[in-house]
Order: sequence, then C-alpha cells, then structure tokens
Amino acid sequence: MTLLEERYRLALRMLPASYRAEREEEMVEAFLEGARHAHGERGTQPDWGEVVSIAALAIRIRVGGIGAAPRSRAVGDAVRLAALLGLGYQAVIGWIGLAFSVQVLGPLPGQSPVLTPRGAAPELVSAAESLVWIAAFAALALGRVRAAKLLAGLGLLYVLAMFGVDAFTWPRSLVDSAPHLLVTVVPVAALLTAYHRDAPVRRSPPLSALPLGLTVAYAAAVLAVTGLGGGTDTAAAWAAGWLDPQGVATAALLVAGLVSLLRGTAPAGRLALAVVAVPLVAARSPHFLIDVAPAQPLTITLTAQSAALLLLCLALIVSTVRALPRPHAAALPGLPRTR
Repeated sequence: MTLLEERYRLALRMLPASYRAEREEEMVEAFLEGARHAHGERGTQPDWGEVVSIAALAIRIRVGGIGAAPRSRAVGDAVRLAALLGLGYQAVIGWIGLAFSVQVLGPLPGQSPVLTPRGAAPELVSAAESLVWIAAFAALALGRVRAAKLLAGLGLLYVLAMFGVDAFTWPRSLVDSAPHLLVTVVPVAALLTAYHRDAPVRRSPPLSALPLGLTVAYAAAVLAVTGLGGGTDTAAAWAAGWLDPQGVATAALLVAGLVSLLRGTAPAGRLALAVVAVPLVAARSPHFLIDVAPAQPLTITLTAQSAALLLLCLALIVSTVRALPRPHAAALPGLPRTR
C-alpha cells in the first residue's frame, strides 16, 4: 500500500462502515486513478477538494434525506427540525430587538429619537442583524434554502465578530458569553449540514409569520405579568428567570419534551427537541454568570432550569436511541467527484 492510498483510506474512514464495505475499494481505485492523471506517480497527498467531498458525502449519509436508510432519514429529519426551531427562536429575538431599535431610534411619527445620529449607528447595525435573522427563518419556511443559509451565515459571522470584540476588550466576558453563543451556533450548524442536496424541502408561507405572532404574544404576556402591580419584589425576583425570552423558550421546551415522551412522538421530533435544548442547558446554568450570589432567587431558578433541561435531554436521547430503526447497509449516493 502506497502512502497516497493509505491517506485516501484514512480519509474514507469518515464514511460509515456499512458504506465503506460496499464502496471503499471502488472509491480508492477512482481516487488513485485521478491522482495518477494529475500528478503521475509523485502524488503523496489527497487533494483538499476530494477530502471535502468525502466529508460532505459522510454528512449526507449520516444526516439522511430522500432515499436514505430509515435510521439516517430519522436523524436527518431531526436535525432539520432543530434548525427550523433554532432559527425560529432567533427570529423571535430578532423581532424583539427590532422593536427595541425602533423605540430607541424614534422613526415613528410623534416619537423623539433617543440617540444622536452618530450614536444611532450601532443601533442601526443591531436592527440590521435582527432583520437578517427574521429573513433567514422566513426564507427557510418558504423553501429558499440557499437564501436561508446565506442569511444565517451572515448573522453568525456578526455574532462571532461581536463575541471576538467582547473577548478582546473584556476577557472575562468569555465565561458569560460562550454558552449563549451556542444558542446561535447550533441551529446554523444544523441548517448548513442537514439541508444538503438530498434533503426534502417543505414550503409553508404561514409559518414564516409565526415568529411575529409569538413575539406579540410574548410582549402581551410580559406586560400582563409586570403590569399587575400586586406582586412583591420577592415574587418578581423568582419570576424573572421565566420572563426573559430564554426562560420562555426553556418552559416551552420542558412542556414539549414531556409531552413527546408521554405520547411517544416520532424519534425525529424527540431528537430535535434534545438538540435544541442542549445549548440552553449551558446558557441557563448560573455557573457561567459572573458576580452572581448563589442564594439569589434568579440563580436558584436558573439552576433548576438547567438541571431540568439536562434531565430532559438525557431522557429524550435515550428514548430516541431505543426507538430509532436499527442501522443497516446505507443508501449509496454517487461517488464524490474526483479530479
């Protein structure tokens, strides 16, 4: 075995064993033939494009779409649903942020702007980011996958840039910001990996307006709770952990997860809820908050939320693994393109 063949076989280990058993020899022969045509007998390193194509094929097999094996298709449906749920959450946050930006900038009739033109620039950037997430979810709901990937990628790049700036100016913010970054990274990664060329694409125009409806309902509920005026400061402190958007998302996930476990919903739905809940486990953990006293009501609430989400994730994953079809020989998409 030559060094080049050994490296090709090492790259092919990214593929499932069942797929390699069917196609490894054929693929190695095709890759070696392409390498001989390109470099003669001098080549010792696979082309990066070939390695990327193998990685993309491995994702398409494991996160299956149309024509995939039942187990792979269930995993693919779960990751696609997780992308939809995660982007929906980002769209709700986008609507909330956009409403705040409008209030601060004051473009409505009879409303005075709070900021000077120079000071308004960061708020305009924030409003643009909110619109990007809103448009990304709407594009996915309308079946415009490429547009959704582009917009979500732009939104993620902005979040990563802001994360880098905060880490550079105040390194301690890494402790507080890193878990919250996962809430953005996970759905975007799910979108980029699960919506490949074999993925089914469903179009639902009414779904694109759902984040706005949820935002209005959330605002009305918060105003109703905070406007009662009869509660004590202690009661408000205990409720604070459930009134922010992440707190509401946590409550919704706990209810949806328990319902799915009790009713025995499809494995894809249970796995999707587990995927979405994982970043919230870290984001709601008070361990990552700086300068927060352990005995504060908010800290106790966040600890309970994080622990409940963790137990729910474990239960969802265990039940999903038991319910998934057993793996068998994978469906055989075409060979990756060689030189």
